[in-house]
Amino acid sequence: MLWQLVMPAAIGVLTGACVAVVSYLAEHVALGQLGLLPGYWPAALSALALPGSWLATRFVTRASTPATSELYIATYHTPGGRLPLRQVPGRLLAAAATVGLGGSQGFESPSALIGASWSQLLSRWQASEEQRRGLLAAGASAGIAAVFSSPAVGALYGIEVPFKRDIDAPRLAPCAIAAVCAYLTRAALIGTRHLVPLHGLPAIDATFVVAAVCVALACGLGARLFAGAEEILRRLGRRQERWQRAVIGGLALALLAAVGYRLAGAWITFGPGYIAAAWLTATPQPLGLIAAVLAVRAAGNLICVYGAGGGGVFTSLACNGAFLGQLIAQACGRGETHQLALLGAACFLASGYRLPLACMLYVGEQSGSVGLSIAALAAIALGQLIMGEESVSEAQAEQRT
Repeated sequence: MLWQLVMPAAIGVLTGACVAVVSYLAEHVALGQLGLLPGYWPAALSALALPGSWLATRFVTRASTPATSELYIATYHTPGGRLPLRQVPGRLLAAAATVGLGGSQGFESPSALIGASWSQLLSRWQASEEQRRGLLAAGASAGIAAVFSSPAVGALYGIEVPFKRDIDAPRLAPCAIAAVCAYLTRAALIGTRHLVPLHGLPAIDATFVVAAVCVALACGLGARLFAGAEEILRRLGRRQERWQRAVIGGLALALLAAVGYRLAGAWITFGPGYIAAAWLTATPQPLGLIAAVLAVRAAGNLICVYGAGGGGVFTSLACNGAFLGQLIAQACGRGETHQLALLGAACFLASGYRLPLACMLYVGEQSGSVGLSIAALAAIALGQLIMGEESVSEAQAEQRT
């Protein structure tokens, strides 16, 4: 009862409260104030996002490897592994600089780090190795559930993301409890925030089936291309000094922000993707414009990876999928409900981060539709086949040993 219920619940509440505060300050306050500046000043200031992250890493964290997005996974796979708690403030500051100054990343990886850190602190009290590992997974699950406003995704994240083709099922109970408590805490403090708003249920007919298959193919291929581009940029970055990557990436990010604003009239490159998704779902947009904005948004994600931004691409992957889903939906005349946008978000995220079970539950949780949930099962499975052995994470193991 202590290690399976009480401790995970405590971790969930603490993590949900911390994530609510830091994500609100970074994504709502700082990013919101940046977007209110006149003219193209927001684009100009976004050039500081990656240099600001580098300064925090260089002088506060004093460690750049592994990246924050890989730290939980690397610790999970290390027998007796411990998070470097002294690095946590610097890593959070680096993430806040990236997100708050207009980088194309979100607070997901730092949120998982917050949860895992609470787990490590609480598991010092007479916890065995198995209990420690279970609480570590529960903490990461709590962080994702809080920042992504999804207890379903959070419940499975901690036990699914360490592997490409496996899941640590025995630890599901503490992860689910922590995820639910974190989600409820965040909802009570600042409310929830969903990437794709739904407007009605889909008509399950031949057109929808064909469109769902197209979404699966597009998202699986898109996620594979994204992962391949990430790997190329990582290799390129290893040949350069980190400050050089931050400066070059910052300038490129400012240019992309200006181009995106010129195209859409909104700062679609800023943050994890909620601004871009709100633009996408507000009114029907021309197909060519949707494709152009998607290209700019995805380029911003990749530039932040190249420049070693302090955030993560978790929500950004889902945003890319939402664009592909809505693009196909409008081409088929089914864009009004945004159901295919939700399907695309789940499929792209599931393919990129190898999270099929979590994202299947995500579609059912968000839609409440049996038909769309069945479509998600098939679409996400097809996306996994197209993804092959690729992943956006370098630290994931193939399966448990």
